[in-house]
Amino acid sequence: MAEIDITRIAGNIGAMNALNSLQGINKQLATYQTRLATGKRINSAADDPAGLSIASKLQFRSEGLKVALGNIGDAKNLLAVAEAGVTRINDILVQMRNKAAQAASDTMGSAEREIIKTQLAAYAAQIDDIAAQTEWNGNKLIDASYYSNALTFQTGYGQNDFTSVSGLDNLAATGVSNGRDSLKLALRTGTSTAAVAADASNIIDDTTGVSVSGTINSNLSELQSGTYTVQVVANGANSTVRLFDGSGSTQYLIAQNANGTGAVGYGLGVDLSGGDVQVNFGNGLVVNLNGGLAAGTYTATVNFTKGGSYDVQKNGDTGGALVSAQDFRDYMTYLDGKLDYVAEQMSTLGAFIGRLNFKEDQVAAAQINVEAAYNRIMNANMAEEQVNASKYLILQQTATAMLAQANTAPQFLLSLFR
Repeated sequence: MAEIDITRIAGNIGAMNALNSLQGINKQLATYQTRLATGKRINSAADDPAGLSIASKLQFRSEGLKVALGNIGDAKNLLAVAEAGVTRINDILVQMRNKAAQAASDTMGSAEREIIKTQLAAYAAQIDDIAAQTEWNGNKLIDASYYSNALTFQTGYGQNDFTSVSGLDNLAATGVSNGRDSLKLALRTGTSTAAVAADASNIIDDTTGVSVSGTINSNLSELQSGTYTVQVVANGANSTVRLFDGSGSTQYLIAQNANGTGAVGYGLGVDLSGGDVQVNFGNGLVVNLNGGLAAGTYTATVNFTKGGSYDVQKNGDTGGALVSAQDFRDYMTYLDGKLDYVAEQMSTLGAFIGRLNFKEDQVAAAQINVEAAYNRIMNANMAEEQVNASKYLILQQTATAMLAQANTAPQFLLSLFR
């Protein structure tokens, strides 16, 4: 500050000093008032260049960690969808084992066991539906899509800070997906098939036998999978063909034309006086009958498997039909192994979800601490800024008063001229 010489009135150094101080006070007061108005300690790069650079990096990191937290939440939701699917499959497997245990008791007859077998097939179909429908944004989760390949979730700020999930196997009931076998709980047919089960009277041609037709009569529906009895009442040109269930007690409507078209009824007249005759029942089953049969009533049984239908066997999709109590015990043992494997998959998912819980806690703590560091550098301490602003308001008033006094100080020299 310049030394004041009040005897030299051409330059009022005292007033200039007071003005300079007032200008400095006004600058400081403006800074504190801006901080109080914005809540930020740094309002321009000039306020703290180094601090602004550090705070900007901290802000980028904090925002990135917030996104990572959102990604972790989404990942947990995705895995929860997969877990729900696996849990439901496990529940169905338990029900399948319970049904097999019922059928393993000789309190059940053959008819009851057939009903239980139908239930088991329906359960297997439902497991296939669950495996197909357990997805996230179009990505199948439990069809082995992510058994070898990994689901990756960005769970941190850095580009290499991600979490991978793999080992999610194919838990469908049938088929193969992404190179991995399913649980193989049943045999699923792709197209309808038919085969001769028993023909002691040789009424079905040995060469052409039975087949299936893809055209179903509009008045009928395709046969369900099962065993059926073909009855022929031979009487030369006036022979009759009928179709019954496996026990021969329930008769089915069939087409009234041998080509499977037209009206339907319970018996179809055919001419067996000459050569072989092909009979299309109109419900998917086609039988080639031998001609020249002697007069009489003959029967043969055929197995029909509807396309896309499920057939549960002793070892799921192999091992032969479930017929006896021992067959169902074998199936119980088979299901025990599948239940163990599904439980392993549930444990795998649970471990991944638990891992993400820990990751979420760690990222949340990191984000809070980074935000705190940014806050200390970038944001204003309002109490401190208010104290400083009050101080400079007072100094502004005193500096203004001193400037006024400094402007009038040289006037005392006028007394020397009196």
